[in-house]
Amino acid sequence: MPAAQPSEPSFTAADRNVGLFVAFRILFNARFYYPVFMVMFLDFGITVEEFALLNAIWAAAIVLLEVPSGALADLVGRRRLVVAGAALMVVEMLLLVLVPVPSAWVLPVLAANRIVSGAAEAFISGADEALAFESLAACGRTGEWPRVLERLLRYGGIVTIFGMVTGSLVYDPGLLDGLARRVGLAGGLTRADTFRLPIWLTLAAALGAFATAIAMREPPRVASNDAHAKAPKLAAAFRQTAATGRWILTQPLVLLVIVAGVLIDLPIRQVLVVSSEIYTEIGIPTPAFGLVSAASALLGLTVAGPLRRLALGASARANGLVLAAVTLIGLVGIAAFVPLGGVAFMILLSTVLRMVVFLQSHYLNQLVDSGRRATVLSFRGLAVNVGYGLGCLGFAAATAAISNIVGADACFRSVVGLLPWGFLLASVAFWAYTLRLRPDRAALARPGGFGHPSNPSA
Repeated sequence: MPAAQPSEPSFTAADRNVGLFVAFRILFNARFYYPVFMVMFLDFGITVEEFALLNAIWAAAIVLLEVPSGALADLVGRRRLVVAGAALMVVEMLLLVLVPVPSAWVLPVLAANRIVSGAAEAFISGADEALAFESLAACGRTGEWPRVLERLLRYGGIVTIFGMVTGSLVYDPGLLDGLARRVGLAGGLTRADTFRLPIWLTLAAALGAFATAIAMREPPRVASNDAHAKAPKLAAAFRQTAATGRWILTQPLVLLVIVAGVLIDLPIRQVLVVSSEIYTEIGIPTPAFGLVSAASALLGLTVAGPLRRLALGASARANGLVLAAVTLIGLVGIAAFVPLGGVAFMILLSTVLRMVVFLQSHYLNQLVDSGRRATVLSFRGLAVNVGYGLGCLGFAAATAAISNIVGADACFRSVVGLLPWGFLLASVAFWAYTLRLRPDRAALARPGGFGHPSNPSA
């Protein structure tokens, strides 16, 4: 009887942390402004090239803070990093809510917003998941983790669809003005009145995420609380990071998986970031922006299982060639700016991106031993964000250069039209790169992936 009593709080604490983790991750990712992201930022009075530079700043903030924040989580506790990340999300939204428009403060405040947003992403990256997993591990329930991820995927998908639709609907002044008149209100709403409404909704989600983070509890830890004992661990974390980076450079297959993911991720992410402007160019009304994003999210949920089974039945080489070909088709279709029909290419690229994320995780977990798995996955995230940041800088430079030739009105279409050509050239360079690396060709041709993890001492 005495032995059974202490186990009860442990199970209760684990269930509480797991439930809060699911709620926190959903609230943190509930970005109601995503379907109108670019046009909303342009409504603040910035240019297309400034928008691209701001996103490069966001990526740089994540790159610089990703690994140090992971080491900091080990030093001070996961809950503190999750709470700090949630607090930064609140600050991030407040900056967008409070900046006066128009004013000289707009660009500096938007830059600060991107830095704070990147810091928030880096702080919670892995810390919330580690807190929930360790809560289950503390009472011997790690086998339940796949069910937790399944619940997160299901509920998160539903909330994403709701957020995409709601964000685009409240952004449109015409729709809200019509509703106001129907209920007997004066109406007369303009874009200046409504363009920040998705931000206000996201601020509400941020406050919910902060309250959820506060409610979490740090699970039991084996590590010592002594400050002198912690300092070597922080240094060891950075030493492990440097050693893993050197190890990756000696592993051709690991390098290929990471670089191939960046190659496909980069142009697709550029397209998704400016998707609201593309929708405008192809004649999609603003209230439908969220419907398109919701349709893409719904497709990702419904076809995820069949696509994954198909991917696991083919070799890494075959999957890479198919994804590259489909990406090129999608980019060409987007660059054609087909009226209304261009939406199909946007949904196609979104689906490809989901496949890339899955395949990278699948292959890297096969290639990497457990002792360095998390660090290698963090390098994958760093590579993706470095590529994204460089892509944003390239987009901004191309916009500035081309606007002087074709004018501001035709500039956006011209820059987007360069994406398939850039991807094609990068693919040729990648093929030459694979010849130089001389990877294990038998492993690349093996159905289902690479098999067992590589030798950790290789």
